[in-house]
Amino acid sequence: MTRPELTTQRLKLRIYTPQDAAEMYSHITPTLTRFMAWEPPASYEEFLENKPLWEERFLKGTDYHFVARDIQNGRYIGIVGVHRATTTTPEFGVWMCEDVHGQGFGKEAVTAVFDWAKEALQADYFVYPVAEENRASRKIAETLGGKLVSSEQKPKYMAVTYHIPA
Repeated sequence: MTRPELTTQRLKLRIYTPQDAAEMYSHITPTLTRFMAWEPPASYEEFLENKPLWEERFLKGTDYHFVARDIQNGRYIGIVGVHRATTTTPEFGVWMCEDVHGQGFGKEAVTAVFDWAKEALQADYFVYPVAEENRASRKIAETLGGKLVSSEQKPKYMAVTYHIPA
């Protein structure tokens, strides 16, 4: 399977490889994960536990984890996931390093992956779940034409879900 590579004005996005793990792990903090469904892993070893599944799911075409790096210096910026990619309603997930929040990297990365996914996948629409309080992430969904369709109390926060037209 060909590994997609995407380029934007400031970012290079490519599929996760094990060489990304240490840098990714170093950016996971309790404040970053307050709006994530998952808790920070207790150790690097715990973090690595599900990463072989990422490769397996990529090879099956069910999940894509795009690592975003600064196009100038290769610095890790964040990750955009496309989950359930073989369904008609794939789901986006995203997190960016805290020190780049507010600089438009999330919007830039998600838009690039969204544009790729519209062409590469057979989607009717894309699902974009997000913490209700996460205004920056909600704005990304809205910018892509997402419509708020539901809300649900999750263990950590109230979540809202957008549907983004393919």
